[in-house]
Amino acid sequence: MKRTILFFILFIFAINSASAQITVGAKVGLNLSKEYYGEKLIDEDIDFRAGLNVGFLGKYKIKEKLDIQAELLYSQQGFKDNVPVTYVGGYAIRDGYKILSHNLNIPVLLKYHIYKGFYLEAGPQAGFCFYARLQHDEDGIDETFNMDRELIDFSLAGGVGVDIGNRLSVNARYNHGFTETTPESSFKNRVIQISLSYNLWSNR
Repeated sequence: MKRTILFFILFIFAINSASAQITVGAKVGLNLSKEYYGEKLIDEDIDFRAGLNVGFLGKYKIKEKLDIQAELLYSQQGFKDNVPVTYVGGYAIRDGYKILSHNLNIPVLLKYHIYKGFYLEAGPQAGFCFYARLQHDEDGIDETFNMDRELIDFSLAGGVGVDIGNRLSVNARYNHGFTETTPESSFKNRVIQISLSYNLWSNR
């Protein structure tokens, strides 16, 4: 993971030349996340849960209407499971449970500016799960324990946004995960993000 963070820093400096337009910024926003199993009867009992996303971005202008943007984001993800009885890690859990995972996400996106500040964006994302916790309330006992999660999550991100002036941008994005989130399962991440970005510095 240290190599990944170093790569992000080197990416920002490597593209900084006399002819390059570079922007560095910060962003914060809301996540609505769930995990998709692929079977209707199971997926109907899984709900979105809210979380936080916050981090930094580096943007390089390729052409007048085309940018490439890399981000380093802390992201809270997970879901709510409302299945009456389910088995997790050998435990029988009744009346549902909640999972919250803490992730470092690194999307690299192409941004195409379409009209008067509006833009489209898409690209791959690598995510790293630090840890995840499962919480449930059964018979009046609120219990929390750590979950065994896969370390790396690969996904595809896409969204829309608008530059609203005063260095501010508003963005809505969808992340579609392709990696199973837990060993020996078929759950995959689905995340909707709504974020506000602020440009801290630009060389132009």
